[in-house]
Amino acid sequence: MEKKINYKLIYNERSQIMRISAKNQIKGKVTSVIHGSSYSRVSVEQTDADGNPTGSFIHAAVPVDICQDMDLDKGNTVTCIFPAAAVIIGKH
Repeated sequence: MEKKINYKLIYNERSQIMRISAKNQIKGKVTSVIHGSSYSRVSVEQTDADGNPTGSFIHAAVPVDICQDMDLDKGNTVTCIFPAAAVIIGKH
């Protein structure tokens, strides 16, 4: 049986649609953006399939210039994308 890969459609800087192959994606809403001298701390609350908050948070360090270029602000809907090589799992 052939396995179907679900690609996520996103827009590049020229507003053109592009597909990415990363499977580790979590949708959420930005809850805060704190700019530092070189990096901004962006806090995102994960949302469920209906867009309701789950109470789980993801924090990302984004270069200040990119954060400002993306116009990231509280309330924005975003997708957090995790390359599989950067995900670390610990078993309890």
